[in-house]
Amino acid sequence: MIELQEVTLRYGNREILKRVSLTVEDNKIKAVVGPSGVGKSTILKLILGLIKPNSGKILIDGVDITPLKESQLYPIRRKMGIVFQGNALFDSLTVSENMGFFLRENLKLSEKEIERRVEEQIAFASLQGYETARPEKLSGGMKKRVAIGRAMIFNPAMILFDEPTAGLDPVSSKKILGLISSLRHKNNLGAVIVTHIIDDVFQVADSVAVLYKGEIIFDGETESLHDSTHPFIRSIVSEKILEQ
Repeated sequence: MIELQEVTLRYGNREILKRVSLTVEDNKIKAVVGPSGVGKSTILKLILGLIKPNSGKILIDGVDITPLKESQLYPIRRKMGIVFQGNALFDSLTVSENMGFFLRENLKLSEKEIERRVEEQIAFASLQGYETARPEKLSGGMKKRVAIGRAMIFNPAMILFDEPTAGLDPVSSKKILGLISSLRHKNNLGAVIVTHIIDDVFQVADSVAVLYKGEIIFDGETESLHDSTHPFIRSIVSEKILEQ
């Protein structure tokens, strides 16, 4: 479980997050939505320990990571996979090599075990036949599926997604959302999704937090967004998509 407790973050005189609290339960999908530049992706960086808040606590399975050193964060990060908005694939590596890269770099596994895990994620992402293809030969949706498979290969308990369907066509978006949904229903994983596409939230998220002017103005079941009287929430529900 992931918990942010009264987290405040400042860059100079600018207060990005103001006493933000939210909880991501195991085996649940949590979305975080809000306008551009409000700090949605910053929350993912805080959860990974890539940046530290000015105040507040960030608990991963009950452990406050805010005072931990970089060497102490590694086993915590192993519990989570990250899918970046730009996918962050290595252009010079094949699909299989991209998926197995961090296993070879970070774990002392046999080549047979690495190959087994890669094959498993190739099948999960429906990329059979593309094992030797390089990213330049893949569509945007296929690149995203490679990134998801790579995030899954460590067998994490939670996956973090930064704008998982941004820039994708409707067919590719549907496939990605299907994969995300299957993480919970078939793989018993949890997920945090940062997105500006409200339709995505209604399709896959169990709950949603709305970040506005540095504060959480809504945190609850996704369908309850329809009942909110807050002007900003009413606007995003009716517009279906937020400006990036």
